[in-house]
Amino acid sequence: MLYLASGSPRRKRLLDWMGIPFKVVPNDFDEDTVEIEEAEKLVGELSLEKAYGGLPKIKGSGLVIGSDLVIEYKGKIFGKAKDSEDGKKTLQALRGKVHSCWCGVAVVESETEKAVMSVAETKVRMKDYSDEIIEAYVKTMPVTDRAGAYGVQDELEGYGSLVEKFEGGITTIIGLPMDHLENLLKEFEVESKKEWRKKCKQETGYEY
Repeated sequence: MLYLASGSPRRKRLLDWMGIPFKVVPNDFDEDTVEIEEAEKLVGELSLEKAYGGLPKIKGSGLVIGSDLVIEYKGKIFGKAKDSEDGKKTLQALRGKVHSCWCGVAVVESETEKAVMSVAETKVRMKDYSDEIIEAYVKTMPVTDRAGAYGVQDELEGYGSLVEKFEGGITTIIGLPMDHLENLLKEFEVESKKEWRKKCKQETGYEY
C-alpha cells in the first residue's frame, strides 16, 4: 500500500496519475528544525523527514512518500510566502529572472525503514510582469500555499501564468517530480498502472 505524507491537493492529484491506490496521511514534522543553506540538500532532507514522519500514522506494511519544494535564486531560498506582502516581495525578486525550482521526493518502507530519495531541478524563467500584475495576482491566487508565491498552473485572467518558460519537468514545479518518483518506486518493485506522462500532457498541455 502506498501512503502520501502530504496534505497538498496538487501532490495528491499528481500521484493519482499513476493509477496506484494510495492513502493520504499527515506528517507533523516541523520544517523549521532543519537548517540547511543549500537548496538541493534541503529539499532532499525535508522529503526524507516527511516520509519518516508519516510512518507512525500507518498500520501494517506500506511505502510512505514524502516531498518538498523550494525556489532558489542566486543562493537565496524562497519557500511559501508568510502573507500577501511577503508574496509580493518574492514575486518582485523573481520578476524577469531565471530561478531554480528544487523538488525532493523520498520513499520509505515501513517494515524495514529502507529509504530512497531523489532531487529534481527545473529552471524557470518568469515574465517581466508589472507591479499591477503582482497586486492582482496576490489578491486572486493562494500565494501563501505556493513555494515562491506562484503556481505554474495558476493563470491570472487576461494575463495567464507568471511563468514565461521552463526547462525540465512541469511536475517538479507543481510539487512532485513524477519521473523521479517512478524510479524510486521501482526500487520496491512497484510499477505505475497508468501512463502518467499521457495524463500530464492532457491536464497541463506539456510533454514530459
